[in-house]
Amino acid sequence: MSGNNTVNNALFLQAPPGKRYVRSFFFSRRIDAPLARVHLLARVLLVVCLSSAQLRTIVHPDLMGACLLWLFSFILFLTSGMNARVARLYFLLTLPALLSLFLTWTLFNPIPGQITLVHLPVYSGSISIGLAWWQALWLGIIGAYYLWTRKIFLGLLLATVAAFAFARLFPLPEWTLLKISFFHQLSILVSDRGLLIAITKVIGYSGMVLSTIALVVTGRDSELIGALRQLRVPQPVIFFLSTVFRALDLALSDYDIIRQAQLARAVNARPRSFIRRLRDLSSIAVPMVAMMIRRSSEIGDALLARGYRLGQKSANFYETTPWRLLDWGVLVICLVLLYLALGPRVI
Repeated sequence: MSGNNTVNNALFLQAPPGKRYVRSFFFSRRIDAPLARVHLLARVLLVVCLSSAQLRTIVHPDLMGACLLWLFSFILFLTSGMNARVARLYFLLTLPALLSLFLTWTLFNPIPGQITLVHLPVYSGSISIGLAWWQALWLGIIGAYYLWTRKIFLGLLLATVAAFAFARLFPLPEWTLLKISFFHQLSILVSDRGLLIAITKVIGYSGMVLSTIALVVTGRDSELIGALRQLRVPQPVIFFLSTVFRALDLALSDYDIIRQAQLARAVNARPRSFIRRLRDLSSIAVPMVAMMIRRSSEIGDALLARGYRLGQKSANFYETTPWRLLDWGVLVICLVLLYLALGPRVI
């Protein structure tokens, strides 16, 4: 009898013919994604241990170790089954954050090293109050640009760049009336050590982002509920989480419906500014709240119609994944990563 149940469960878990993608927590992934074959608990442990090892390479800068772990995270990301277009979009979204992180650790964290690449004083530690020719140049450019275009923002930017360039290239005279000491001297110091730390941090954090996205892409709500059943989590907790994930899935589909309705009404027929686009997104909030209220009442009626009670014993989930040999192999990899994260340092 148990053999027949196993066969039925295996048939239930098979994808319908012709279906290529399935919805995960916040994305859609291919059904035949290799990483999705690993048990959810093993995937979570793998990402946690991998992130811990990457965090150690960040705290104690290890460029070679960070590169190797980043390569492993990139392989996990490639095997997650994420759509290529969505992957490129999130790469473009994370690129400014990684670039700002690199510039922050390179320019604003002076770390001395054996080789100094850039040493540029920025602030002398005192504020000078007086008159200078660059001030007249700055005001003149702003005034001329305003009279020409009746705009001021771009004139401020051009005047600042021009005044800074003239003050650096030509010795403009100035008259100091008062000098006040404030804070301490600031300078931009880029050394080989600081550059190594900045690159290591960027590689480490980007690897953590890749592994986390791979986990979110491959994880499904039904799979999480089945894993919680295997862990003997109380039924009220499982019911609450399953309701939350189901409501989130319905909210995402409702957002797609509302957005398609806006596009059908030619909301993007003409070029729109960034502020107008934000207003278009905010206009979705009202129908979204109305649909969420209606969905919640529909879910409650469906539960009552099926006679569901929190105290009653529920049936097993067909989505409960058995623990396989592949999952034991992933656990071995987790132990190795945990040793790299918490074990003694090699160097």
